[in-house]
Amino acid sequence: MSPSFLATNPQLQSLWFGLRRLIQTRRVLVVVSDQRLVCCWENRGQWLWRSGSLPPDSIRDGLPLQRDAMAELLAELLLDCDVMGAQLELVLPIQGSHWRVLDGVAPEQLKNFTELLATTTDLNWPLDSEDSYLAIAPCADQMLLVGCPRSLLQAWIDVVEMADLPLRRVDWLVSSAQRGLVLEQQELPGDLAWVFADASSYRLVVLRDGVPELDCFIRLSNNDDLVLELRRRVAAWQALSGASPQLAWCLCLSQELLTRLEPLIDPDRGETSCGAEVSWIPMAVTADDEAQGLQALERLALQGMREDIYR
Repeated sequence: MSPSFLATNPQLQSLWFGLRRLIQTRRVLVVVSDQRLVCCWENRGQWLWRSGSLPPDSIRDGLPLQRDAMAELLAELLLDCDVMGAQLELVLPIQGSHWRVLDGVAPEQLKNFTELLATTTDLNWPLDSEDSYLAIAPCADQMLLVGCPRSLLQAWIDVVEMADLPLRRVDWLVSSAQRGLVLEQQELPGDLAWVFADASSYRLVVLRDGVPELDCFIRLSNNDDLVLELRRRVAAWQALSGASPQLAWCLCLSQELLTRLEPLIDPDRGETSCGAEVSWIPMAVTADDEAQGLQALERLALQGMREDIYR
């Protein structure tokens, strides 16, 4: 059908785009941070990505405050890239969601999350189970509980609906990035200390055999103290759990912080760093995105979402 003919026939144009959305369905992974949206999709065997900056102060504690503007941005990003038939898989921001490892929980207990939280007192679950969205995911030989307030999830559902797009799946930035990290480092022989920024603090997650056994927030007035604080937290955890033969550090931080943290990794203790060599990097669509690049946490979350459907 001729493009010029479509341009002069609005009804046929609408029908044509509607048919393309039905026929050309494709997965679109969307990662949300407090600064931007990152959309990622596959085209002819190549994964592509495009980002769009969010309005200032548009997210608070993971909740979208300017839903109309965010929906418009999401729709325009996909339209500009001619991504038709998008089936969205949304990764929620860091803030507002929580996770816990379910240790020793029988499968039959998973049928009723509310009862499980009421009877499992050592979880220290911060959300009201009656007013939260909960999901269970496999994590090595254990299970992972992930949840967020229902109001937060509904707000993001509203954003996607305003963009006139179907939502097929929802996950959380930290849990999705954790899967991506485990996928890339599955041959790692020891423990993994994972560090990333979380709003006004830093976050240290220690993984043993792919399972997050420590998750703590670190708030500092001076970033020069970060090396000492990270070493203190890891040493305390190792004293309780028993030291691993090796410890690898994965630092998802800015280049400025990476330079400051060079003294952190101690090769005399058998410590190494990981993340320099990555198995998968999607290609940026625009020159601006190419120059800015994907943040390490964004890329890991996309990796976790991309691969998880095939498990």
